[in-house]
Amino acid sequence: MLVYTAILWTIIIAIGITLYTRVPLKVDVIRDRASLSREIDGRWVENIYQLQIMNTQEVPHRFVIRASGVPTLQLASDESIDIPGASTRMVPARLRVETGKLPVGSHKIEFEVRAADNAAIVARERSIFLVR
Repeated sequence: MLVYTAILWTIIIAIGITLYTRVPLKVDVIRDRASLSREIDGRWVENIYQLQIMNTQEVPHRFVIRASGVPTLQLASDESIDIPGASTRMVPARLRVETGKLPVGSHKIEFEVRAADNAAIVARERSIFLVR
């Protein structure tokens, strides 16, 4: 009987820790496969992505989007987005790099989505930036 009680308490504690430490934000990055990369004004190489941002908390948040990983990488779309509680939004993201700054090929990048009102709510997702 004592063994079953210990097992039950272990399960209850594990579930409690899991619920307490879960990040209330999920992000998926979907590359636009219709256009691998395109040149803008002869000065920029641009890639287009769709970010699926899921706010799993019951309260609304403003999320700030950033990208990093290669030199001169810029986000050419909205940097922040408001998402109501317990909802999901698809957000287009256009990334640009100055022409000639990267060799032809794929380059690893990382998107970071962070709640503006709570620095502990952050999600990172990797993708690639194509230059052709």
